[in-house]
Amino acid sequence: MLQTLYDYFWWERLWLPVNLTWADLEDRDGRVYAKASDLYITLPLALLFLIVRYYFELYVATPLAALLNVKEKTRLRAPANPTLEHFYLTSGKQPKQAEVELLSRQSGLSGRQVERWFRRRRNQDRPSLLKKFREASWRFTFYLIAFIAGMAVIVDKPWFYDMKKVWEGYPIQV
Repeated sequence: MLQTLYDYFWWERLWLPVNLTWADLEDRDGRVYAKASDLYITLPLALLFLIVRYYFELYVATPLAALLNVKEKTRLRAPANPTLEHFYLTSGKQPKQAEVELLSRQSGLSGRQVERWFRRRRNQDRPSLLKKFREASWRFTFYLIAFIAGMAVIVDKPWFYDMKKVWEGYPIQV
C-alpha cells in the first residue's frame, strides 16, 4: 500500500516533462541536479521566519510606529451579553431588523442598544491600526530583502541578460 502511494507520488509523468526520467537527473559527469531532499530545509526556515517576524514587529515595527505617531485607538468594548454573543457567533454579525427586535426582547435591551452592541462587537474584531502597520512593514521589509537577494543571486548568470540561454539543454538542466 505504502509502496503504491510512494510510486504514485513520484510518478514521472506527474513531475517531469515528456521523455525524461528520474534516472536522467542523477548526478554524473560533474553535473549536480536539485534533489527532493533539498526541500527539507523549508520547515526550519519557516520556523526561523516566524521568529524573525516576531522580533521584527516587536523591536523594529512598533518603535517605528511610535516614531511615526501610529497609535492604538481605544475602542469601546461591547458589554458582556450571552444572548447577543451567541447570536453574533452563530447567526451573523449584521442582524436584520426583525432579528434586532427579537434579540431586544430576549436580552431586555432596546433595539438601539442591541444595534450599538453589535456595532461595538464588530469593531472589537477589527485589527487595530498598529497591528496593520506592523504587518505592512513586515511585508515591505520581507519582499524588499527577498527581491534584493534574488537579484544578487541571478545577476551574474548568463541567462539574466539573454533569455534564450534559459532554455539551453532543456529539459536536462543543472
